[in-house]
Amino acid sequence: MRRLNMIEAVCLVAGAGIGGGVMALPYLVARTGFWPAVFIMLIAYVITVVLHIMVAELSIRTDYSSELLTIFSKHLFRKRTALRSAFYVLMAITLVCNLAAYITGAGDILTDLLGIPIILAEIIFFVCAAVVVALGLKRVAINEAVTLAVMLSILIFLVVSTFALPSRQPFAPVRWEPSPLLAVYGMAMFSLSSLFAVPQAASGLRGGKGRLTVAVAVGLLINLIVMIVVTLSVLLSADPVTEVAIVGWAAALGGPTRVLGSLFIALAMLGTFWSISLQLSDMTKEYFRAGRFLSWLIATAPSLLLALLPVSGFLGLMQIAGGATAVVVACMAVPAYRNAICGADGLLLGRFGKSRIMCGIIVIMYLLMAAASLL
Repeated sequence: MRRLNMIEAVCLVAGAGIGGGVMALPYLVARTGFWPAVFIMLIAYVITVVLHIMVAELSIRTDYSSELLTIFSKHLFRKRTALRSAFYVLMAITLVCNLAAYITGAGDILTDLLGIPIILAEIIFFVCAAVVVALGLKRVAINEAVTLAVMLSILIFLVVSTFALPSRQPFAPVRWEPSPLLAVYGMAMFSLSSLFAVPQAASGLRGGKGRLTVAVAVGLLINLIVMIVVTLSVLLSADPVTEVAIVGWAAALGGPTRVLGSLFIALAMLGTFWSISLQLSDMTKEYFRAGRFLSWLIATAPSLLLALLPVSGFLGLMQIAGGATAVVVACMAVPAYRNAICGADGLLLGRFGKSRIMCGIIVIMYLLMAAASLL
């Protein structure tokens, strides 16, 4: 495997996090007000950075493994094969739901944009996304970098167009109500999550501990900025704020911005799909000791089948995936990290990395995310 450079690693982390959750946030923020939501997003960013650096540490102490099954097998399950199997099944279900959410969301956008049947739109997106994953980590990272550059260019144009509108929507009144704020927190945590891209970045950067920490922090910071900018722009322009925010946002801007807005979110979903499906493919290869093509097929095909079934809406699939991921992270990643650093020095988080209080706070905040996803 060819190594990644710094830009590719940052883009891998950022691209994996900028997904459909970003376009689900404004719908929830409209019920809390903008500034309380920004405060919640900043908290989510700090918690997410710490957890993701812990996962990077786990990868380093597992010979820079790029997938979580090997990491947890060494530092948590040890020789307990039943736990190893249970983890793979749970993660497979979680990631398949996650991938199906992106296929569903992208299908809705392509149908609206091109006027083609929803089933055809979902199949087109799936094929375009899955082919890149079959080519491996380096190709995924390169495509993430190109995609992120295009997305940020589109975002700048959309934001400028939003502030050029002759009239803007007034902000919703500020509400510090627990239930709506928890809903924002849950979706913000999910939108920031690049959990599966971090060990991939660690594997690609091999040996560059300082660069790995920077890649994680900067990649997630890009996600945070995109979240805030998109939310602000949608609240200022769309009336009403739609469940998939780009629909109302593009309608408010009109003209060619509708096409650009649709392209933005489709690319966002594409980038996240690449990272997640590559992680599932690598775990499947490790678990079944299967070939690369068979692992890729097992990892990707079920998500398309689920997306084609009328089982849940876009936001519903997002919440399912977010809640399940939170439980996995809180209950497995932190204990595995504690086992991995026992007696170790030179941690990415320094002395702070050995704090039991810090680890306890991370677990609590991710369990809170799981609860928030059910609201």
